Amino acid sequence: MGWSSLLFRFALDGLGGQPGRTLLTMLGMAIGTASVVAVVSIGLVGRAYVLHLIEGVGSNLVFAHGNQEGLNPEEVDFEDVDLFVSQVRGIRAIAPVLRRGDTVTIDGEPRPIGVIGVPPAYERVRNLETIAGRFFTEYEEATGAKVCVLSEELAEELYGHTEVEGSWLRLFNLRFRVLGVYRERVQSAAAVGKSDAAGLVAIVPFTTVRTLSDASFVDVVFMEAESPAAVAGVVRGVEEVLERRHRDLESFKVDSLDQYLVLAQQISDAITLGLMGIAAVSLLVAGIGIMNIMMVTVTERTSDIGIRLALGAGRRAVLLQFLIEAALLSLSGGVLGVLLGAGLPLYIGFLYDVEVPVSLASVVVAFTVSVAVGLFFGLYPARRAANMNIIEALGYD
Repeated sequence: MGWSSLLFRFALDGLGGQPGRTLLTMLGMAIGTASVVAVVSIGLVGRAYVLHLIEGVGSNLVFAHGNQEGLNPEEVDFEDVDLFVSQVRGIRAIAPVLRRGDTVTIDGEPRPIGVIGVPPAYERVRNLETIAGRFFTEYEEATGAKVCVLSEELAEELYGHTEVEGSWLRLFNLRFRVLGVYRERVQSAAAVGKSDAAGLVAIVPFTTVRTLSDASFVDVVFMEAESPAAVAGVVRGVEEVLERRHRDLESFKVDSLDQYLVLAQQISDAITLGLMGIAAVSLLVAGIGIMNIMMVTVTERTSDIGIRLALGAGRRAVLLQFLIEAALLSLSGGVLGVLLGAGLPLYIGFLYDVEVPVSLASVVVAFTVSVAVGLFFGLYPARRAANMNIIEALGYD
């Protein structure tokens, strides 16, 4: 049997002599490792959720509107919208919005509601879901039909249910036929201030509102870029059109959701990093526990160490034996911690049928750090054992 195998057997015998102590030490290291892995998984889930909420406002969304700033503030007009369509590359769909308001009777009392005029593309650009009936068509848009689609909230307030297709609603002192009911696929647009469709809202064809209101400009223009990579190009193209046609570009705001996505990622990363730091403290505590247990072990086995040294065992062999014991404690705890930290999120995801990501990098880092911590905190007791005075060790009672 080689000397390395012999040292390994001695280390196992040493740990097996105190199974309760060994198990508790391994458990401490396992909890520390599992905490790091689990915290990263929690951070990834949180980031994915926040990004999902922001992206729910609209896929690859770009928006332009007047911001009422500057000496002579201007607004986006209808010719600007036509030029966006004809001159800006990378736009998949465009939806100008005319915001208006009206009053309807709900439960015998007049209530203000929002009325917005939009083209049919608005449904896609703003990621709306028609839950009853249908959205209006291009033909109804082109002919300025007096039809509308209600928000889920407005339908519930007016009728007490969402099966309202074929009903009539009085808007602008005219009768509008209700085609259907919609809702936002992700209830997050209002949170970032980009939702015209939230709350008590009726959506009617853009041409209808333009004709009835004699509007000369649009309140906001939503554009869907062809891809995430095309968003920046669409923003630049829209700015160039506005700069050519208007005196002051500062009168306009052209933006996308990219800034919100980047900000959410940065905040999520910072929170995850902070949580990892807190979880790493448990690894540190577990490492201190390994050092404490190893110190106790060295003290209990002082006489045995003295006998081995007296019989010719090298100090390096004694050092390695105790380092192997510390490594086995941290290695076993690390493996158990990885299984707990990765297995628990996967089990929760399976149980509730949701995707809970587990970062491979966090698993590798947590396991590596747990082993490194065990070796670092096991080094001092191991060196103390290896550097014992033989005479004092043999006389230890």
